[in-house]
Amino acid sequence: MKTTHKLRILCLHGYRGDADVMRGQMGALVGELDALADFVCVDAPSLSAGDYGWWHAVPEDRPATRDDPGVSGHELRYEGWQRTRDWIVSVFRQQGPFDGVLGFSQGAALTGLLVGLRATDGRPTAERPLAFDFAAMVGGFPSADPSHAPLYDAPESFALPSVHVIGRSDGIVPPRRSHDLASRFRDPIVLEHDGGHVIAATPEIRRRFASFLLERTRHRAGLDAAAAPPGAAAPSPRSPIEIPLWPGRDHPAMRVSLPAGAPARPRPALLVFRGGAYATCKGSGGGSAEWAAEHGMVGVEVEYATRAAGGPYPASYADAARAIRLVRHRAAEWGVDPRRVGALGYSAGGHLVSLVSTRPDLFAHPDDDLSGRVSARPDLVVLGYPVISFVDGYSPGALGGSAENFFGRDADEETRRRFSSELHVTSSLPPVFLWTTEDDALVPAAHSKIFADACRRAGVPVAFELHPHGRHGMGLALDEPTEVRGWTGRLFAWLSAQWGSP
Repeated sequence: MKTTHKLRILCLHGYRGDADVMRGQMGALVGELDALADFVCVDAPSLSAGDYGWWHAVPEDRPATRDDPGVSGHELRYEGWQRTRDWIVSVFRQQGPFDGVLGFSQGAALTGLLVGLRATDGRPTAERPLAFDFAAMVGGFPSADPSHAPLYDAPESFALPSVHVIGRSDGIVPPRRSHDLASRFRDPIVLEHDGGHVIAATPEIRRRFASFLLERTRHRAGLDAAAAPPGAAAPSPRSPIEIPLWPGRDHPAMRVSLPAGAPARPRPALLVFRGGAYATCKGSGGGSAEWAAEHGMVGVEVEYATRAAGGPYPASYADAARAIRLVRHRAAEWGVDPRRVGALGYSAGGHLVSLVSTRPDLFAHPDDDLSGRVSARPDLVVLGYPVISFVDGYSPGALGGSAENFFGRDADEETRRRFSSELHVTSSLPPVFLWTTEDDALVPAAHSKIFADACRRAGVPVAFELHPHGRHGMGLALDEPTEVRGWTGRLFAWLSAQWGSP
């Protein structure tokens, strides 16, 4: 991966850690990112005196202890904070500049405080002595020291790109405390995993973190170009933007990722609907919109209604149709070709995409002012291990969880047939790219097979990949050990054949 600017990132270890420990803990996450960044790990200044962290958190009326990193939500005094603050300032002066700061645990809490000390115009002062452009926090928490409250009261300092890695099973720093820290930032990127208090390196987190850094390098390159002599070219910085689907409501929304650089001509758009059995819309498929942007398309991840958020039908259908219409409606603003708008759905998100694609006028929401004026049928359909059929009388069966979450219990056969997409394929369906695995234990391959067969009977072009092995929910599958991991490359070749190179 070649970049025009290599980032320098200051890395701050956790309580009872040091620079060497931090390098080991973060190795799996950043080990393949040396082309993007230099990671500068440092020891807390207290370590040379035999202490353990960046500070000791103690009640005001008690002596310091060696065991409290300050994660408690109760008010505490951080003994050693001033020493750390002064030392960090000297590190920036002597070893800087740094583009960003990455912290783990107590180091992540410290990173949040350093953001509060950031000079937003890049010109350090005595009050705001630090200059950097982004922050990454793993297992972080906000300071419990009342004297630090003013550092969080500088919203302009916290209006910087940030990524927050949070373990749902973290027994050291409760996840709610990490979310509390993330909420101090404008537009934080939150990456959750099922593990505990570690610097996680799951395939999705590695991919999302790498994409975050890649965007930072593009932004840095844009800044460098702005300071370069006239005529020097560089890609324009692009940060994801969140667009509400409906007037007067913040959610559901869609997150739009724009490719770097000014387009020579309008670009395709790919809307992404993640899986989740209609219980959540944040299941498999994370990172797909960013993948699309990295490959020259406008990537759009769509939030849609689920059982936990208002019930899926007809709300989920209305959200999907509205998102497609909205991308077409704002095509000129985002540099999109309104005739090249595709939809990618995983699992239950695949069912939603298949439903809107086969029946784009099934339901018209009264608040959708674009209905009847802008088409909701995508120009291309991409489905990964999709739920297709709810028919109860033959294989593949009812898919209990997804069906129940979609239209409730005890739906009759007529209702099930109405929402089984294989029964509604016509020649007007756009071209389809479809993949699944024979041993998917959650959504049988029969779903994909019957949809592919229905496409062929209707004369709809379909590219169907049936892989012998692979678990359900692989998403982009970039780190899978089987040939499935190459599906995105084949998808890009197929998209290029359909649309021309993005």
